[in-house]
Amino acid sequence: MYDLYHAVRAPEFAYTAISEAQKQQLIRMQFRAQMGSYAAQFPNSCYHIVLLDGNPVGRLWVAQQDEEFHLVDIAILPDLCSKGIGSALIQRLQGDAQQARMPIRSMVFRFNPGSLRFHQRNGFKIVREDLMYYYMEWRPAPLV
Repeated sequence: MYDLYHAVRAPEFAYTAISEAQKQQLIRMQFRAQMGSYAAQFPNSCYHIVLLDGNPVGRLWVAQQDEEFHLVDIAILPDLCSKGIGSALIQRLQGDAQQARMPIRSMVFRFNPGSLRFHQRNGFKIVREDLMYYYMEWRPAPLV
């Protein structure tokens, strides 16, 4: 899990004016904080390690709640982004949500345009926003 987090987040620190050791310490601290925060906010959630040819290439963290699926986090190794892996994971989750007749909700950091485009490409709509986040939702198709 840490290796994936590091691969996804390390480029954000590439041009910071701190030593490599400080970058590594900061990334490790943020990883621990994220894991602790997700576990505390979504105690009955679970994460799935995404494998490609037996190698870990991503994760999907979902909390199935009483009235929704909450997409806590999705991360794919940067060199495998835009290859359809994330969309395949979302489509599988959408199938589960369709069957359960529940929406999928997610929060997207406002300053992450790639994530916003990804969610919108996969059928999510912005239902509200604040200074830090877009609150996204995907709804199952109505029964006919």
